Amino acid sequence: MDTLFSMKDVFAILKKSWLWIVSFAIGGLLTAVLVIYFFLTPVYSMNSQVLVAQTNQNENAISQNAEVQANIQLVNTYRVLIKSPRVLTEVEKSMDGAYTLAELGDKITVTTEQDSQVMNITVTDKNPEVAAEIANETAKAFQKVTPKVMKVDNINILAEAKPAVDTTAVSPKPLLIALVGLFGGTLLGIIIAFMRNLLSSHFKEDKDLEMLGVPMLGAVGKLPDCRPGHQKGNGESDEK
Repeated sequence: MDTLFSMKDVFAILKKSWLWIVSFAIGGLLTAVLVIYFFLTPVYSMNSQVLVAQTNQNENAISQNAEVQANIQLVNTYRVLIKSPRVLTEVEKSMDGAYTLAELGDKITVTTEQDSQVMNITVTDKNPEVAAEIANETAKAFQKVTPKVMKVDNINILAEAKPAVDTTAVSPKPLLIALVGLFGGTLLGIIIAFMRNLLSSHFKEDKDLEMLGVPMLGAVGKLPDCRPGHQKGNGESDEK
């Protein structure tokens, strides 16, 4: 069974349409750059850390270890509590109502390391200073509300979010988007090149006629150049 394109056909099409492919690749790259700088807003991420542990006066090592394991198992509860309306209401008040509870919940992400009582409060916003303020206020609100809800008496803020002068946006990623645009433009150019070849109504080889069941009556070879002044191979001019 004949294939639609042989390797020879593929290379011939790519060679013939290289200008199309390069043009679409450049177009895709330029489109990606325009999208990055005119349509996408940079988003920054700020992080604060909180440690939750109950005060334990028992010096017994086994008891202390059991207490630590119990605190670790409660970490998931603390994660839910941080994004609860009880805590977010305090954050909303400290932010003078600039954001609703739903908006704050979308901005805040709480993560923990495996087998750790340390929780990372990560906030994303288009303004790094606002993101840092929300992260710090969330940590303070959690520190204020948790003793009343969970009866935990030892909550420490290990690190506050502090935006630096050279803070880098977490999204969008210009290099990745540019590569996607370049690859997408190149792929589109290749697809169009093959579609043009498939939709072409010209007969290129004898087998094209065989597919239609039409016999070939004759073929015209490449004609010599008969322009005035053109020299023949034997040095004689075509003009008489």
